[in-house]
Amino acid sequence: MGKSTNIPVLPLKWKRHERTLLCSLATGGEHIEMLELLAPTASHYARLHGMDCLMLPLPGKRLEPSRPPAWDKIVLIHHMLKLYDTVIWIDADAIICDPHKDIRAVLDRRIPMHLVVHKIGRRMIPNTGVWVLRSLSKTFEMLYYVWNDSRYINHRWWEQAALMDLIGFDPESASFRGQTPYTAHVRFIDREWNSRQADCAANPVIYHYCSSPKPIDDMYRRYDAFVRNVLQL
Repeated sequence: MGKSTNIPVLPLKWKRHERTLLCSLATGGEHIEMLELLAPTASHYARLHGMDCLMLPLPGKRLEPSRPPAWDKIVLIHHMLKLYDTVIWIDADAIICDPHKDIRAVLDRRIPMHLVVHKIGRRMIPNTGVWVLRSLSKTFEMLYYVWNDSRYINHRWWEQAALMDLIGFDPESASFRGQTPYTAHVRFIDREWNSRQADCAANPVIYHYCSSPKPIDDMYRRYDAFVRNVLQL
């Protein structure tokens, strides 16, 4: 690791909230377009389950311009954990397909982080595209180490690679090396909460377009299905 630095602090303008936040952000035209498709599905999900919702488009803006855009989510999550007991992050290139299941029903409230690990062939990839974090001291400690692992600032998986390393996974081979002091502080949930083309549940709650280039047409298809079948518009 390089020299330790603190995660940038956003100004606090209201008191700590006692509810759950569902959040995402996007910079750049393609991801902002995808966020616009995610947002109505996320807003409906949050209302249905009594959560707050923040979908943050940042055209031409950054929370931490010295790093690649993926790192902005660490800044936002870190800030929101000071205001909420639970923060649910969803990448902008994901969309909610089935809003009826409450993700909190599968969480252990004592565990700092929950996410899906994708098993693709022999590869195992913990994926921060859907990332549930509790406002616990250990969570902030883990985010600090993720932020300060400078080896991964420009890695193709950015903060995900840093978290993988922290909990005992090799980001290069996508394999599990072994237990670390932080492995037990993460729980893996079913892939229905973060389905992707290479590892998709039969009935995904959240579908994540991890691939590049982004198949935006298919995201529009899922959005139209949500509007038609769930919102009934």
